[in-house]
Amino acid sequence: MTPAHDTAAAMAASHRPINGLPATAWRAFKVLAVIAGLSAIMVIAGHFYGPRLLQSSMSTSADPIQIVIGNDVLDVPQNMIRHPSQRVPGVIDRVDLRLFWPERSGYRLAHADAFSDIDPETTQTVLISVAKRKWLLDMAGRLELVYGKAADASQAPRSVNGLTAVRLDPAHGYVDETLYYAPSLDGGTLPAFIARCNEPATGATPLLLACETDLFFGETLEARIRFPAHFLADWARFRSELDAFLDGLQVRPD
Repeated sequence: MTPAHDTAAAMAASHRPINGLPATAWRAFKVLAVIAGLSAIMVIAGHFYGPRLLQSSMSTSADPIQIVIGNDVLDVPQNMIRHPSQRVPGVIDRVDLRLFWPERSGYRLAHADAFSDIDPETTQTVLISVAKRKWLLDMAGRLELVYGKAADASQAPRSVNGLTAVRLDPAHGYVDETLYYAPSLDGGTLPAFIARCNEPATGATPLLLACETDLFFGETLEARIRFPAHFLADWARFRSELDAFLDGLQVRPD
C-alpha cells in the first residue's frame, strides 16, 4: 500500500463513527472526561484535606527551643513556631507563632480542626510575631501622636463593648479600618487596650484575623499580634492573657 493510501485510510478511520461520534471526537471526549474527573477529585480533596495540608509545616512537638532576639532570651515550644527555619536554637531576627486561644497552646492533632478553621466568626487562632523593637512607641503610645490625627472627622466615635471605636480616615492610608481603645485602668495616659481592625463595607468578605495590635515586652522586644474581631467582646481578658503569655516566654537570669 502506498503512503497516499495509508494517509487516506488513517483519515477514514479517524472519521469512522463510534457510538454515533467520529473517532476523533470520541477520543477528545474521553480526554476531557478524564480531565474533568481529575479536577473533581482535586476539588473534593482540597475541600476535605486542604486546610490540614496547610498545617503540614507545623510541628506537634511541645519541646521548647531557646532563642535569642536582641537582648532577650525566650523559650518557645516548637509547635507554636510557624516556620521550620525558625525552629533552631540560637540568635535569630524574629520568630512567628501561631496559637490556639485561649489555651495559648501550639499545634497538636487534637486541635487540627481549630487550626484549619477559616470562618472569621469562629476561629480561635492568633498570630504573634516577635522581633526586636524598631519604633520608639508601641500602639498604645501612638494613640494620640498618630491615630488621634488620623481619625475620620466625618464619623462620630462609638462605644462598643466598653471600647471607644473611631473610624480612621482613608486619606491617612487607613482603608476600611477602625481603631478600638479603652481608657487606662489606673488613671495613666496609656490605654488599657488598643487595636486596629479591618472592617470592610457591608457584603465584602471580612479578614480571618481582622484585628491587630502590638506590645512592647522584655528589654528589647515587640510583639505584633493578629486576632479575630470577635475577641473584642472580651478584650480585657484577651489583653490579660496576652501579657501572661509573653511574660511566660521570657527566660530571666537566676
